[in-house]
Amino acid sequence: MSSMIAFPMESLKHFAKRRPAGYLDDVLSHATVEGDMVSLTQQAYDLLRAKYSGVSAAGPGTELKKLLKSIGIEASPNCSCNKRAQLMDQNEARAPGWCEANIEEISGWLAEESKKRGLPYIASAGKLLIRMAIKRAKRGNGS
Repeated sequence: MSSMIAFPMESLKHFAKRRPAGYLDDVLSHATVEGDMVSLTQQAYDLLRAKYSGVSAAGPGTELKKLLKSIGIEASPNCSCNKRAQLMDQNEARAPGWCEANIEEISGWLAEESKKRGLPYIASAGKLLIRMAIKRAKRGNGS
């Protein structure tokens, strides 16, 4: 079972004043509320903290999807792209450096999806895109 983080609703509302619009609703959509206490799993807390810390507007998975889209390759409803992009973002938020350490696995995902779509795949080019996505996520501006 995941460890939980709990805090008073008043604290959440206080921090929401200094966060972007939608912050409170976003946190509550991941939380359990009992009385005036808000509880989040450690995983949800870490993801939200990464999302709103200002360090990165998007994780490396999201950035990789953007790069692929810029060359005409988009996630489709029946591919595993969205789930894998989310996994990259989550793992990087929990353990910075995860994507670089697992670049072979991520490249394998790209190769697998390329094969399903009947597209050629060059591992060195795929790894270059992955590294670009990691750098963009670290910069936090996606450019």
